[in-house]
Amino acid sequence: MSAPVEEFNDENKVEMPTNNDGNTTTEGGDKKSMASDLWSLVKPYKHEILLNQIIEHEPGDERRAAIINVLRDMGVKVFIIEAKSIETTADILHHVHRVVDYVSRENQLFSAGYIDDDGNPADPLGFQRCLLYQDRAGRLFNLMMAKHAVGPASQYEGLMTSFSGVEAMCLITILCRSFACIEDQDNLDALAPARLSLILGLVFTEELSLAWLNAQMMVKSAPSVSAHTLTSYVGADLLRKAAIFLLATASAAQDDSTRGWITVSGIGLACCLALANLGSRAWHFMGWKPFPYAGPMHSVLAFMAAILTGLLFPYMGHRKVHVGGRPAMEHVISSAVIVGLIYVASDIDEVQRYLIVGSENCDQDYVNIAVGGWWTFTFVSSLFYATTIPYKPPNAPTEPEEEEPLLEQDHASPVGYKVPNVPDFEVDPTLAWSGTFQWCTISMQAFVGLVLAIVIGGGIVYLGIIDDDDEYLGNGDGAFRLLSRYIGG
Repeated sequence: MSAPVEEFNDENKVEMPTNNDGNTTTEGGDKKSMASDLWSLVKPYKHEILLNQIIEHEPGDERRAAIINVLRDMGVKVFIIEAKSIETTADILHHVHRVVDYVSRENQLFSAGYIDDDGNPADPLGFQRCLLYQDRAGRLFNLMMAKHAVGPASQYEGLMTSFSGVEAMCLITILCRSFACIEDQDNLDALAPARLSLILGLVFTEELSLAWLNAQMMVKSAPSVSAHTLTSYVGADLLRKAAIFLLATASAAQDDSTRGWITVSGIGLACCLALANLGSRAWHFMGWKPFPYAGPMHSVLAFMAAILTGLLFPYMGHRKVHVGGRPAMEHVISSAVIVGLIYVASDIDEVQRYLIVGSENCDQDYVNIAVGGWWTFTFVSSLFYATTIPYKPPNAPTEPEEEEPLLEQDHASPVGYKVPNVPDFEVDPTLAWSGTFQWCTISMQAFVGLVLAIVIGGGIVYLGIIDDDDEYLGNGDGAFRLLSRYIGG
């Protein structure tokens, strides 16, 4: 049986009729006729056209057809999941997954570019998309994910404005000073990971947050945050938590060398996250086509592509660069100079003691050579690329677009947009989970849970009663000392 998903598309936008009745002028008419003639000259908004169709038609198939026709005539691609062949929430999510996969492939394979004639990032498709749900009475709803299943949509949108490219660049260059201690084993253990975990977790939250999500949204062009949350098994901010966790727990390692290597690993992961955020924004602002690969490990490769882009064009991830012309060049120059001066100041031992404790005792020559070469290369590459961005003068008149968008952007929709004036229908993905061991009855699961509670709980209580546990879990100096022998020596 074919899937109950209907697709309506008209890539050639149809010009909607206006209220113009041909009588554009009047002589000697009263104020009412003059107002009517004045209104006849105004082209209605798309929202008004859609709302009029909803009001004029009765609920059911007639209104459904009117809504779909309006959306189609305005160049909107419509996906509809019909309730007549839906039995469970799992069936709805099955078709949602199909729609998300289709839209994702469409984003990746579409041949149009991402830059419009004015040099601004533009929708490469030329049309918008919406996902609707039709109940058994023929009514249409925007199909939306439940609030807890949307993911960090508000945080994602907030970080688009609060992220600082200059701070991310300064953070990367200063953190690189810790790498000088890798060859100096005597000073590797002098790094203070707990202090770094506080600085990265509290001060540079925006620069390290949502790196994986940003790569999937801006590089791989996922339709929406809820679509990524629905199809991804990686937590939105798991990598940042891993970096801070490594730094926070490194100080507990007993062996000095182990503590140093865990600290360097956490710092390296933090640098990768900052580079991925810079690269994702550069990919988006430069208008590159979405990452085309959709095979195995595609999400990992998209994340690596974001890191590589951050290494090559970090300054292109700054929003001000895309003004173009002289302002863009000035921003690149000023940002690069600020980053360079801060890095030079961090070479002072007294400064390093406050920023990267312990790195002042390590030989910084190779790090200075590497960072200096990278800073010069990224400075020149960003300057070169900035020359290709058309200048958008501030005194140019700003007018609304002739064709205003009909749909409203909403990350709760799996395709990223919803239809205004149409009610929402929320789907809770947790209701689609039927358990892993479906062959087990509830009674069998209750019995297994009771046995596990008695065995594990009794074992924990037994450890508190006897003293022989130190023979296996410690040596009398503290619990779990046996694990410490393998972790810290």
